[in-house]
Amino acid sequence: MAANSKRSPRSRKIAASDSKETPSPREFQAAFFRRMGLMQQFKELFEYLPGVDFFAKDTEGRFVAVGAGTLWRIGAKTEEELLGVNDATIHPPNAAKAIREDDLEVMRTRRPLVNRVEALYTRSRAKDWYVTTKLPIFDVDGNVIGIMGFVRPYHAAIEGQEIDPQIERVVTHIRKHYRDSLAIDELAQIAHLSQRQLSRRFQAVFRMSTQEFLVRTRIQAACDALLDSNKPVGEIASEHGFCDQSAFTRQFRQHIGETPLVFRRTRSRMQGQK
Repeated sequence: MAANSKRSPRSRKIAASDSKETPSPREFQAAFFRRMGLMQQFKELFEYLPGVDFFAKDTEGRFVAVGAGTLWRIGAKTEEELLGVNDATIHPPNAAKAIREDDLEVMRTRRPLVNRVEALYTRSRAKDWYVTTKLPIFDVDGNVIGIMGFVRPYHAAIEGQEIDPQIERVVTHIRKHYRDSLAIDELAQIAHLSQRQLSRRFQAVFRMSTQEFLVRTRIQAACDALLDSNKPVGEIASEHGFCDQSAFTRQFRQHIGETPLVFRRTRSRMQGQK
């Protein structure tokens, strides 16, 4: 018993010494990160993730970091072209306004916005549907100093995930036949849903009604036609499912924030500057 009592203090002393020399997991992590410096090296990881467009902005909405995928989607050649630039310089007014509202909400609530489905536009044309995730950026004192996030094409984002097959059938049909006259009851039949059920499910996924999705799909395609051809606006309107040029112009202004002619002129000039 005496021998055991003599060994116990030494055992406890050794254990205490070990605890001082061995850092906790968080201390170990922090020490390694300090050796990395500015943490910018992690940004390079995004360049090797297929289909993922990385970005970061300050509280004013100005880009402070842009990945290669985002540069390609927007139409820029180097990151320097976008540093200090905000979305209003890149996107049509209404699209830039919606993006800014989401950014402000993330910074205000200090909570991530995950898998937001939205249509994103580039300097030159309307693109496809994308899935966006955004998180707030904090400084060392816990203050929000911006946001960071990534964007993935909608179909790439849902590959391998459980999706609503009824909604997917309707989306596929709209993509193939947006030029035709499509009635909501016809789309509901394709999904084997009532019109109300179809609308609710579209709202859950796309934050818009089925009719709104159809109109935006037509406008996205019309944006490409405005830039890829010299066809009159009235002809483009007719070819993309709009009853006349007046209805097309009204819907175009509502979604893009400018008329088809202004869009064609300004975006064509941007293309020429590249």
